[in-house]
This record gives sequence, C-alpha cells and structure tokens, in this order.
Amino acid sequence: MFFYIKKIFDHKKRLPEVRLLTQRPSRGRVVLGYIFWPFKEGWNSPKARGHTNAFEVVTIAETYRKLGYAVDVIEYHNRTYVPPSDTCIAIDIEGQFERWDAYLPKTCKRITHATAAHWLLANQAELARLAAIRDRKGVVLRSRRHTHPPDNGGEDEIVVLGNKYTMNSFAFAKKPITRIPISSAYEFEWPQERNFTEKKKNFLWVASYGMVHKGLDLVLEAFAQMPELSLTICARPEKEPDFFRLYEKELLHTPNIHARGWVDMASLEFKEIARTHASTIYPSCSEGGGGSVIHCMHAGMVPLCTYEASVDLNDFGMLIKSGTVEAVMETARAFAALPDEEVQQRAKASYEHVRKVHTRDQFQKNYHEFAARVLKS
Repeated sequence: MFFYIKKIFDHKKRLPEVRLLTQRPSRGRVVLGYIFWPFKEGWNSPKARGHTNAFEVVTIAETYRKLGYAVDVIEYHNRTYVPPSDTCIAIDIEGQFERWDAYLPKTCKRITHATAAHWLLANQAELARLAAIRDRKGVVLRSRRHTHPPDNGGEDEIVVLGNKYTMNSFAFAKKPITRIPISSAYEFEWPQERNFTEKKKNFLWVASYGMVHKGLDLVLEAFAQMPELSLTICARPEKEPDFFRLYEKELLHTPNIHARGWVDMASLEFKEIARTHASTIYPSCSEGGGGSVIHCMHAGMVPLCTYEASVDLNDFGMLIKSGTVEAVMETARAFAALPDEEVQQRAKASYEHVRKVHTRDQFQKNYHEFAARVLKS
C-alpha cells in the first residue's frame, strides 16, 4: 500500500517518522502531524478497533501521495521534527505551526485538522459539567478530557470532522473551515426482527473515557428516576475511580441500569445489543464528530444527543435540549412514547443517513476533493 523512502527511528527523541514516496517524480512534500502507528501496524489492526483516526490518517497521507506529493508523517506531539524546505502543505492537529514557522516556506499552506472542538470551548464545557456535579452532589471529580492549550493558531485553513457545533468553535479565527464528515469504524447490515414496542424503552450509552464529559452522570441520574425505562452502558467507568465511587449505586445496584463493560462493536454481543435497543443516548458536552454515536446509527439506532455532541439529528434524531438530568429524562420519555411505526421510520432514516454520509468510501472521496482544491489554490 505504501511506497516508503525510509522510516526514521531516532533514539534521542524516541519518536518515529515515516516518509512516503510517490509513484512518479514528486511535486513537493506534505507534512502530516497526526499519529504514526497505523503506518507500522496497519489502519485495520486490533489497536484501531472502535476508532476512526487510523483509517483517516492513512487516507489523508495516501490522498496526497497519489496526487504526486511525498508525505512525511510524524507523531502529533513530536517537538523536534524539522519540516523540509520543499514543504507545500503542512497539516497538524496539535498546534505545531508556531514552531514550524521558521522552517516552512511562505508559500506553504498550513491546515489544522481538528479532531475535536476548539480546546478552549471543550475545556470550558467539561469544567461546567464538573461544577454542576459539585452543586448536585457536593463532590468535585477530576477532569478527564482537559486539553493542554497548544501553540496559537497560524493555520490558513481548518478541517473539522463534526457539524456546525465544531465548526462554530473555530469561527472566531476567521479562517476558511471545511467539514469532512467523520468516517465510521463499523458498518452493519440493517438489524432484523426488532420489536419496537419494547426496544424503544431500551437506551444505550457508549463511550471511551471521560464519563462526565460524555454525560454518563446525567444518564445515570436520569434513569435511576425512570424505572419504567432501561439503560445499557458499554464503557469502563471503573477506570475513573472517583466517578465510579460516586455512582456505584446507579452502576451496580439499580435494576433498570445494566453496565456491560467494554464491548467490541464488531462482536455478536454488540449485534444483540443493537437488535434489542432502538436508540443511543449521548448528552456529551463537547465533541469533534461523535464517533460512538455514528457507530450506533450504523447499527440501526436513533441518536438522542445534545447539540454539543456534533451529530446531525435532522428529522430522525431527538435533541437533548441541555446538559441536565431533567433534559435527559424529558428526551428519553418523549422517545419511549413515540408510536412504534415512527420509531422504526426514524431508525431507518438514521441508518440511511450514516450509510450515505459517514463511511470510509465517502471520507476518501471528500478528502480527495478537499486536497485537490487546496493544491490548486
């Protein structure tokens, strides 16, 4: 798949780099500061399971290589790499442009590839959620998704994976912003034999880390007050001990709340969850694309999300109007009260939307169009 000039393993900096060769004489160089390991282990390795970034970084690099450019790929936190003087495009996710500026030619296009909302908005949002728990519970939990402020801007353009929420978080910079919708790590067949009379009462919450950031506290408190509805949790909240201690009763001793631990979305276990749940509920405070929700939509579920989840709800999803327990309860009860036929229609429309917008093939097409435009400008 790749045409390597060389791999560089500098034992002083301990950060690998890879240089991809073109199939014809190079038209210049592209520098990509993102993640390196997919070029060593493969974008579809077990390490990539459940996340879209491995496929997407390989797609970005391959797009420019096929357009005739050599590509240097480095780890986003590599603070010693020096970009070559023939760099035409520099792409970064972690605020490298200030350091790179002394080495990049003036004609080089600088592109921020934003995998999350702007750090300031995201940090503010999580702190607000932590303060809300303090006020409700009298306990201060640790921040788990706090982003260290990177160097200031310097980009010419910004690419985002999420929707208007993520785009608007960067609007202050007054730079061109292009949305390239997040891909999906999974695509499933439409689940058959679903009894929506019961399944619309079953809600799924899925996320990796940052339980408060992703709104697990809200759904736990909400469903503890709604015994007529059922909540399934696919996550590892025990990895955040302070959170787990605070919500141990809801997680382990509440009959209508079922903590399943980490579940591989490619497994038969998740297939059964998808068959028995009509919706995914996700009151996140800030996202760059809502990947876990997109995966659930590919499995035929209706998204119930906050605006900040950065997922298009269109006319099939339901908006959680605020990051509060009451708003989660209102949305869950409204969904459970829908007629079965409407739930099925919403689920099918959700499924068709992601099959059209959030796939690997579509991401490749969208990124190629973006890269071709940037190279011509």
